[in-house]
Amino acid sequence: MAVSAQEFNDWLRSHRLPDGTSELSKLLGLNRATLNKQRLRGRISETIVVALARVAQMNPITALGEFSQYRRVPGGLKPPTDAELLSQMTYTDVMVELLRRSRADLAHRLAGYEMSQVPHEDAVRSWLDAVDPGDIRRQIAERTGLKLTNLSALLTENRLPPEVAVAAAELAGTSSASGLVVTGLVTPQEAGWPLYCRENSFERMDDLALIDATEAKLKQLRRTTKKKMDAEATVQNFWETLG
Repeated sequence: MAVSAQEFNDWLRSHRLPDGTSELSKLLGLNRATLNKQRLRGRISETIVVALARVAQMNPITALGEFSQYRRVPGGLKPPTDAELLSQMTYTDVMVELLRRSRADLAHRLAGYEMSQVPHEDAVRSWLDAVDPGDIRRQIAERTGLKLTNLSALLTENRLPPEVAVAAAELAGTSSASGLVVTGLVTPQEAGWPLYCRENSFERMDDLALIDATEAKLKQLRRTTKKKMDAEATVQNFWETLG
């Protein structure tokens, strides 16, 4: 999934950006063959559009909105919900807040803690679970033509193609750019998320809700850790069997 090379060329001309493959590759620090291959195939990845927008000091969301499949994105921006913000926190983030509330001396020691970067290593699945109105995986599969097994594999790998991420956000009724944030294509600020919005969301979370959130994060950590340990054990058993 990518944008049309013809649209890309028209977009370059409309913003008076270089259109030569060599010049563009140098500007973006790309291997020339990578961009040339995409142009020959007639499809340009969204990461290139976003990178060029940043070089040209354009908002990447605005830039993407000039391509047919993303026309609706700029007009669908909304503030992130508290559920989305929580989904973009790690277990460490919520545990630090819990410790701050528990004792004044810990609050003082943890005053300089900086929250994890967005996206984190389980950001996509966490976000989709947070915005799911009930049957979103099936709805995404139907709208995009993806098989459910392929969608599950993408979520396991913590990724979604940009078009699928936008479709998921629209189906969930959240900001059209939220999926692009959690997949790492654009930054929270580029998508219109207020500065310190995750930190500020704690002010709207009472102690019980924070404890519940911490418990949920730790349960997910346990599931992830167990899956990793089981996979490592399987590999170890395989090599031991081979001798």
